[in-house]
Amino acid sequence: MTGTEKDFSGPFVITGLSGAGKTVLSRSLEDIGYHCVDNIPLELVPLLFARTEGEMERLVVGLDVRTRGMIQLFPEFYRELKDTHPSLRLIFVEASPEVLLRRFSVARRPHPLRDLTLERAITEERAAMAEFRELADLVIDTTSLSPHDLRRQVLMLGSGDRRRPPLTVEVQSFSYMQGVPATASLVFDVRFLPNPFFVQELRSLAGDELPVQAWLDAYPEVDEAITRILDLVGFLLPRYVEEMKTQLTIALGCTGGKHRSVYVAERVARALGEAGHEVVVHHRDKERWRYS
Repeated sequence: MTGTEKDFSGPFVITGLSGAGKTVLSRSLEDIGYHCVDNIPLELVPLLFARTEGEMERLVVGLDVRTRGMIQLFPEFYRELKDTHPSLRLIFVEASPEVLLRRFSVARRPHPLRDLTLERAITEERAAMAEFRELADLVIDTTSLSPHDLRRQVLMLGSGDRRRPPLTVEVQSFSYMQGVPATASLVFDVRFLPNPFFVQELRSLAGDELPVQAWLDAYPEVDEAITRILDLVGFLLPRYVEEMKTQLTIALGCTGGKHRSVYVAERVARALGEAGHEVVVHHRDKERWRYS
């Protein structure tokens, strides 16, 4: 990256070469609280800035060659917009022709200048946007960056070393008879624990009710299992934060998703909340409990 990296704050206009990573950049800024709008007509951009005056520093507008009149009008348009809003910053995203050619070939998506061959479109777009690059406050070259690397760098710049994007942890119970949650990052099978289902007076109750909790509390292996789960989760969560992950689902499953998984999910969620994490708990198969 080149430009005023130490003072990375909005509002921003993002532009640059097709395939260079503007979408990844925009979504990364959304993750740290920016409001991103893509490819609106140029004539609407000043109206957008005027209507968001109070929150303008969190506004990001993405523009590229698909925007009507972009090549012909943008340089003068941007200078006028900058005069009206001096805090506005322009970010230009680029990559080498070889990398852009490879990205379009792998993605199998057309270049916006689709009337030309891909090689010619990349060359002509770069030439047409040379003045845009000269106007930029920050130039981001993604030639050697994967989408993950670009996201990491942008989040570090945008949030600063003092504040990383927050990680929300969802602790979810589930029934193996209904399948493993597709979005889970960590899955724990707790079917090895003692099963309240086989206790007649507990069968109709769920794992978040006191009689079931008291019954499971009496087994030392239950407490040991939860301690080991929390040890692993406690080791992993800071690593997920380092990787700029903002959402993590921990899924705990048992046969019916009513007793053991619910009990363990409640205890894990409570422990993580007490440790200072942002936690939500969700019992996925709760609607089926009345049938078990």
